[in-house]
Amino acid sequence: MQKQLSWYVLEKDILTDGITHRGVGILAFLMLTIAGAFLYIPLPITPVPITLQTFFVLLCAAFLRRKDGFVTQGAYVGLGALGLPVFSGAAGGLLKLFGPTGGYLVGFAVCIYVVSALLDNFKNKKQLTFARILFAFASGIAVIYLCGGLWLAFITKFSFSEVITYGIMPFIAGDVLKVMFAAIIFHKSKSKMRNFFKA
Repeated sequence: MQKQLSWYVLEKDILTDGITHRGVGILAFLMLTIAGAFLYIPLPITPVPITLQTFFVLLCAAFLRRKDGFVTQGAYVGLGALGLPVFSGAAGGLLKLFGPTGGYLVGFAVCIYVVSALLDNFKNKKQLTFARILFAFASGIAVIYLCGGLWLAFITKFSFSEVITYGIMPFIAGDVLKVMFAAIIFHKSKSKMRNFFKA
């Protein structure tokens, strides 16, 4: 009887209520964000490299609950701040976090909020059109640019035009592709897949 009761509690609290799914989602997107940092291209004209992280941050915002997305990106930044080599270029530590690219890392968390809030306005499949997903993802990229650009200007004393030239322009073409592919993946996903990590 006690074993049956224990299994019922396990099934209800962990399996049925989705704690396992959410935990797997957090861990999966944490690992993908870290992997995205290793897929990077340094640019000679700017201290900010091209990475694949924003692609995974967009999908993290779309597929996870908002607070789980915050936990994911908070854990990523926390691991890097502790010195683990999870930032671009296999770097870590507070010097990297508070360096020229630190604002973009903070922007990941803001991106989670913006994308999640916009997507949550469209609950059913008919409302959640491809165009609206594109808009939500593009808005997420925009806030990453805003956070990154402001911090880059503060650290480097760049002018507004220099921030645009060195902190935004080199990344627009790549980010357009990331937004497109991320939007296609999310739009083509079945409703069960979209809600798998939110159960």
